[in-house]
Amino acid sequence: MHRRAIRYGLVVLLFVSAAGAAAFAWAVDQQLNAITTAEHSASSRFDALVQSVARFDAAQQLFDPAREPETEWFARVRRLLTRIASQAQELHSSPASAPAGRTFDDITTRVTSAVARAEENLRDGHDLMAADLVQDEARPGAEAMRAAVIEWRAAEANAADTARAALFQQLWAVLGGTLAFWAIGVLLLAPRQTAAAAAPASLSILTEPAGDTPIAAVADAPAVQPSTPIEPVLPAIDLVPAAELCAEIARADSGEALAALVERAAGVIGASGVVVWLASGDELVPVLTHGYGPHARGLLGTLPLAEENVTTRAWHSGDVQGVEGDARLRAALAAPMFQGPRRTGVLSVELIDGVKPDALPRALTRILAAQFATAVSPQPEAAATTPTLEATGS
Repeated sequence: MHRRAIRYGLVVLLFVSAAGAAAFAWAVDQQLNAITTAEHSASSRFDALVQSVARFDAAQQLFDPAREPETEWFARVRRLLTRIASQAQELHSSPASAPAGRTFDDITTRVTSAVARAEENLRDGHDLMAADLVQDEARPGAEAMRAAVIEWRAAEANAADTARAALFQQLWAVLGGTLAFWAIGVLLLAPRQTAAAAAPASLSILTEPAGDTPIAAVADAPAVQPSTPIEPVLPAIDLVPAAELCAEIARADSGEALAALVERAAGVIGASGVVVWLASGDELVPVLTHGYGPHARGLLGTLPLAEENVTTRAWHSGDVQGVEGDARLRAALAAPMFQGPRRTGVLSVELIDGVKPDALPRALTRILAAQFATAVSPQPEAAATTPTLEATGS
């Protein structure tokens, strides 16, 4: 009774951990959506700010007392500077980009001061001094403002990418831990065959026969048949290596570490060859390989997305694709890699002889593709195109 209560409690803990992981994944999804929405809003505001700076620059270029009264020109420039300062104030939201925002504010303040001093000199009758201030300080200030806006926008984008990467790392750490907990729980809950059940039911221990009863009489007696057939106990799926590999991929901090983990991924899936492809324009480039020799990246070459094969089908469909093996070729699987809604590449595996692309290899390939997607990002790289190779597993 006590053992049954422990098993029930373990089942409850497994489902509670799954529910907690699902809730965390939902919260991460909401935060990712909020980051995307904030990026779109900031992009629109930066576009409006760039347009205002361009109008201010155009006004600086058209400053000509002979064509427009100075008072009207200064009034128009003050309105543009006020609009620029207001639009910049709306973009002060991210602490990561605060230094770039302060730089833009400092430049705007200097330009506003130069325009104010030029207008004051004009009122005092110092026309030449006013024109010098416009020429020497206000006009170059427009270029400095434009450069500061570009730097500010880049800082905002980097801050958003950093926040998104941190969320994905937390998500995969939680999912990997939950998967490991489930694997341990399944192993603990799996039925175990006892020694009594393992012994053949037809065997019995015979004592020495009493009196003159012959042993042969016992041998001639019919064998006792078991009342019910003994069903074989199926081995439980061991997901612990996959969970440990996912956790180590999340902690990898160098290309060498990832290259070693690709080799371990081949062992987990049951593959003789593994290639991590990243998108570069309209083709895929191999960045991590295992099983194709030391010069695999140069030999494999780039893979145009216009070609028809299992890897490009996985990219275009956004789902796992597989191909059965035959006497000449091994079976293969390919799973797309995503960072949020954006496709970044494909994880393709060539299974060892005798392994079929059924549910378990497909699930492991999908899990590891999602994990590698958080560790690598697309970087265009040129490579020579070569005929398709078969993995050796070396």
